[in-house]
Amino acid sequence: MELDLAQVRAFIAVARQLHFGRASSELFLTQQALSKRIQRLEAALGEQLLLRQHQRVQLTPAGERFLPHAQTLLDAARDAVDAVRQRPAPLRVDVWGPVHRPLRLVRQFADEQPGLLFELSMRRSLARALDALGRGELDAAFGRPHDLGRPWPDGLARRLVFVEPVAAAVMVGHPLADEPVLTARQLSGTGLWLPFDEQPAELLGLLRGYAAHLGIPVQTTSLNLGVEHTLDELRRHPHRVTPVGADWALPADIRMIPLSPVPYLPWSVVWRPDNRHPLLPHLLNRLAEQVAAEPVAIDPVKEWLPEPDLADLALAGR
Repeated sequence: MELDLAQVRAFIAVARQLHFGRASSELFLTQQALSKRIQRLEAALGEQLLLRQHQRVQLTPAGERFLPHAQTLLDAARDAVDAVRQRPAPLRVDVWGPVHRPLRLVRQFADEQPGLLFELSMRRSLARALDALGRGELDAAFGRPHDLGRPWPDGLARRLVFVEPVAAAVMVGHPLADEPVLTARQLSGTGLWLPFDEQPAELLGLLRGYAAHLGIPVQTTSLNLGVEHTLDELRRHPHRVTPVGADWALPADIRMIPLSPVPYLPWSVVWRPDNRHPLLPHLLNRLAEQVAAEPVAIDPVKEWLPEPDLADLALAGR
């Protein structure tokens, strides 16, 4: 029997999504082409792998048995390609976004260890990266694993590796622009403006939680096109106060002011423990060294993290 890897990949996509429409979008196929690949795989195996009932899809017992072996087939194919090349493929890592610390840290690691090769993506949402990790399209991803609006997937490990302080940004000339620090009292009138209202859910949950902790209002805007768009929106609406990374480099017309208590954006690394990529242990070990070199102790009076992230901090031995 000869198994077509494209058909196996199609089956894995449907098995993880349990939805032909989402799986076809993931693979850039029409639903008809995806269905044909599944049908050919089932014909080759002589077993039905998926049950299709109206809009619902579920695995048959044969599909359940085949799924882990199907993923092993794809992993073995990748190992075979690496063996022919005589060098490992780059680690596929999602660093979330262009201005956050994961990108800077991965670049630092690459400079320190030339053999540590990376292929980077920026999904700006851990929820999106989790799907790619489950499909084997990523080797690791950074993000906050809480407030995702979904259960944590089976088969994925995570470890908190560092926290990033958050400050406030206002236009020069804003009534609060000359304040040395912003507290709940000063923000009670303006509140915080967030340049998103649904995604990224993990960041929305963190900042809504912080606003609730201070007892201040939150305003959101649905369109989020990145940092430059956020700053342009701030210029168009100069009365707003928006959270930014405390170590971001901002233009001269925008003032960064510390918040009190200081909120932190926690970053975890996420990976599949069964991933056999030879470079993955090197990345995880380097991150463990970074954790050891940067001990973190949150002062509940001066600093703030949500309870789930404090629990992650304790588990990480921080």
